[in-house]
Amino acid sequence: MTVQDFINWFGNSPNLVLGYFAIIIAFSLIGLLFVKPANFKPPINYLYGILIYAVTIPGLLALVLLLYSFFFLKTNLLQLDLVTYFVPLISLIITLVIINKTIPMSQIPGFGKLSGLFIIVIITFIITYILQRMFFGVFFVGRFQYLIVFFLALLFGLKIAWDRIVK
Repeated sequence: MTVQDFINWFGNSPNLVLGYFAIIIAFSLIGLLFVKPANFKPPINYLYGILIYAVTIPGLLALVLLLYSFFFLKTNLLQLDLVTYFVPLISLIITLVIINKTIPMSQIPGFGKLSGLFIIVIITFIITYILQRMFFGVFFVGRFQYLIVFFLALLFGLKIAWDRIVK
């Protein structure tokens, strides 16, 4: 199974993907009705943490996939599959807005680490794109796997650097 086969699988299983994100949005709407700052204690705060991770990780992956398709592959955004590329992002935005109306994000366990990961991934993507634009990408033209390895190595290096800066 290739990465493209995996992406196509999501496009061929729209009911599963739409159901997953509909459940996450439904749980966040239920939380909007019943959760207040006064009763935001364990296990509710951990359930919110799980909800945040359940929507953010696929949303972040969809964002990276969308940016890669647009900037590196020069794919027309109108030709991309809605379920695979856009539903996770729309669900991410809707869920985070609903949860933020319910409770401040700073009170949700693990959200700081998740936002740090998001920032590091975006910085890594920007650096990879700049290097590719400077014709460093000639090495990567034929092989997507090389670009992924470079991206992960850069991500790992930035993570180590960030940890040393923060200490």
